[in-house]
Amino acid sequence: MLTLENVSVNYDAIEALTDISLTVSQGEVVTLIGANGAGKTTTLRTITGLLEPKVGRVMYEGKEISGMATHKLLPMGIAMSPEGRGVFANLTVRENLDMGAYIRNDKKGIADDMERGFTLFPRLKEREKQKAGTLSGGEQQMVAMARAMMSRPRLLLLDEPSLG
Repeated sequence: MLTLENVSVNYDAIEALTDISLTVSQGEVVTLIGANGAGKTTTLRTITGLLEPKVGRVMYEGKEISGMATHKLLPMGIAMSPEGRGVFANLTVRENLDMGAYIRNDKKGIADDMERGFTLFPRLKEREKQKAGTLSGGEQQMVAMARAMMSRPRLLLLDEPSLG
């Protein structure tokens, strides 16, 4: 499903990733573990097109996606819940989850997935009409993860999911 082949990434003159190779098969759960600054977020930012490899390539379902614009990846089935949550602070919890489904037009499926999100994160159901910016850090993290799942991704990337 996802393959990184000998990927190296720089931030200007600083090499952040050196010769990283990784394969994720369908249905597999892979966790990147390391100290702060080890390159976990850089790896995810490279997969999602926010950074382009200096060397190597990123493949998804047999297609090279290295440096592809991030907005083109969601329709392909890749979603990310970013580090730092990134909720829409002035929108309600429900509106944030709706934003995660913006590429979909199946109202029944969206409603079902909204309920699935509320089942996985019952606290969000209690807060569905509350502005996301007023939630605790942990609750905002739940919103970010549930929002990412609303697009029904085939590949879900979670950056620092326990932060908050």
